[in-house]
Amino acid sequence: MAVVTQRLDDYLSGYERNWPLSGTVLVAQHGEILFRKAYGYANIEHQVSNTMDTKFRIWSLTKSFTAMAIMMLYEQKLLHFEDDISHYLPEAAHLNHVSVAHLLTHTSGLANYTSLPEYNKKLNKLRLTQSDVLHLFIDQPLSFKPGTSFAYTNSGYFLLGMLIERIANSTFESYIQNHILTPLGMGNTGIDNNKKVINQMSSSYHSSWEDFIPCEYMDMSSSFSAGAMYSTVDDLYLWDQALSSAKLVSRETMDLAFKPNDFNYGFGWFLDKRYGRSRVYHGGAYRGFRSELHRYPNDNACIIMLTNYDFVPVLRLTESLTDMLFGGHAPVPERPQPWSIDEHVYANYMGTYEGYGCTAVVDRHDDQLFFVWNEEEFIPIYPISETTFHHTWYDWKCNFMIEDSGDISFLGMKKRQE
Repeated sequence: MAVVTQRLDDYLSGYERNWPLSGTVLVAQHGEILFRKAYGYANIEHQVSNTMDTKFRIWSLTKSFTAMAIMMLYEQKLLHFEDDISHYLPEAAHLNHVSVAHLLTHTSGLANYTSLPEYNKKLNKLRLTQSDVLHLFIDQPLSFKPGTSFAYTNSGYFLLGMLIERIANSTFESYIQNHILTPLGMGNTGIDNNKKVINQMSSSYHSSWEDFIPCEYMDMSSSFSAGAMYSTVDDLYLWDQALSSAKLVSRETMDLAFKPNDFNYGFGWFLDKRYGRSRVYHGGAYRGFRSELHRYPNDNACIIMLTNYDFVPVLRLTESLTDMLFGGHAPVPERPQPWSIDEHVYANYMGTYEGYGCTAVVDRHDDQLFFVWNEEEFIPIYPISETTFHHTWYDWKCNFMIEDSGDISFLGMKKRQE
């Protein structure tokens, strides 16, 4: 295993030489930690380095804890997965065909409130009540008949948090703390509610041109049970071990959570195969923090990565580390060579792209193409093909999509017709 450890260390050291890198990493197999290391800064302003005790927001990885709380209530016979949520939530009385299982597996058809333009533009910065958040989606028409399709939505997990509070007669935070975190010894994990100082909490960063900038403020009230938790890689490894040993619920209930289905999503986890092995995984990303926890149950392997730099590609890095753990080869990415583009192609890309309450204004200064994100961040890019561009500083690329109609999309947003 010493050889594997050295390969992992060499890979990330090489990556750090080529690209900005910050965060913490842990790789373990068969109950043995093979690699565990911190990179970059928890706070750039004060030059505070990340350590293994540095905490990070984990965003949607919170869903795995919310799902576990639901499974614990199930084992206490306080709910059934097939129950209509209207049985517990009078506010959802009109959703009498949406079950607890539909919420757990993102098969409810509920509108996703975090995709609404008004949420991303303003509401995510405000302290919202549960009623405020409910009004964003509860009366919107379902996008499909519950159980017939999959659409990832934070709305379902927000409702699950409310359901936990109603059934357990407890706040979501207290339930998670008392029934999951404290029993497992996860002392560096909790709910971020913007109301307390969290010791050794990292700051989050994005960039403008080739400089770091702080990420804009986010009020965590609307994240709640869909994404308000923070943690460390060591605590998340305790979480992995608890799932492997079925410490909190029975093996039969755990099997329900990870049962394969047509939509490749169980109770709070994505389910698929990679490298010919079964994988259970989840991640989270918003406002600078990114998280990934990948579990390979049949190989008793776990790979965890957390970052506070918005542009660190933690999913890709986590998968590269996994590849090496299983004997594969993952070369350190090099900076791509520039591609020559005709002037008319450049001109065609320039303009304003809008969607989800966000804007990207693509412009150029001499030969330098860039876009301005939400009127605040300047992102310089250069072409590496006719439609693909790469950031001039960090390891990130983006694409312009040209449809048959001639419409152009960028970052999932369509170009505005002037």
